[in-house]
Amino acid sequence: MLGAIIGDVAGSYLEVLEVKDLKSKGKRDYNDRIKILDREVPLFNGNCSVTDDSILTIAIMDAIINNKSYYDKLKEYGLREINLGVDKYGRSRYGPGFIKWLNGNSKGDSYGNGSAMRISPVGYLFNTLEDVKKESLQATLPTHNNPDSIMCAEAVSLSIFLLKNGISKINLRRYIEANYFSLDYDLEDLRHNYYFTSKAIDSVPQAIFCFLESNDFEDTIRNALSIGGDTDTIACIAGSIAEAYYGVDEKIKNEVIKYIPNYMKDILDKFYERRKILCRK
Repeated sequence: MLGAIIGDVAGSYLEVLEVKDLKSKGKRDYNDRIKILDREVPLFNGNCSVTDDSILTIAIMDAIINNKSYYDKLKEYGLREINLGVDKYGRSRYGPGFIKWLNGNSKGDSYGNGSAMRISPVGYLFNTLEDVKKESLQATLPTHNNPDSIMCAEAVSLSIFLLKNGISKINLRRYIEANYFSLDYDLEDLRHNYYFTSKAIDSVPQAIFCFLESNDFEDTIRNALSIGGDTDTIACIAGSIAEAYYGVDEKIKNEVIKYIPNYMKDILDKFYERRKILCRK
């Protein structure tokens, strides 16, 4: 699951810059976006942090490992973090729709990408296509019962499941396009023209595409960051998928650890031990 967290942390401050430029100029400049493609530019800096993407991914992971309900764990993790006040960027730690849900004022009908950003543990920890689909739905429904959010979360979890079982990139693309949505994009066009949106249907396909166009794990993260928009979430989703195909570079793994709270590390350790057990069966 470090792939998801790496993408989240790497994209956290870039999202702040995307929003700032969105308000002042309509969108971030192309030349600013593509700086991250230079591998001499660090993925992380002192402005980075984990965000709700990592927190809720860990919540789903915790629910699976400890056989608890997704609803209860999302509430537990959500309320714990919201009670800490604003994040390091001076923002609410969650979007307004999730906050309404936490406070019991919403039925969880969001069409956002929050369901897909947290869904990756399902793809890793279940071992049949039917179980992945079933658990993806159950992990999504508490907060996102919109059809687009349900579909996009399933597409991410199934991508991970299929990749860990050896599907090729070209066949994954065919599978996603046959069952979910088009992936007819161009990276350069996205870097010039992609806009900030948290809608699942307008960000999850782009995240999957960034993985499909990559050469290695780091390339996936840099592709995702270079198109801008909701960078932490797009890179989180792309990174979670890339880990299933490439694994995670040890250097990047060692760099991101310092950003991860200790309680997350404990769940991550249990996750990777569970993965080892599953892989041995």
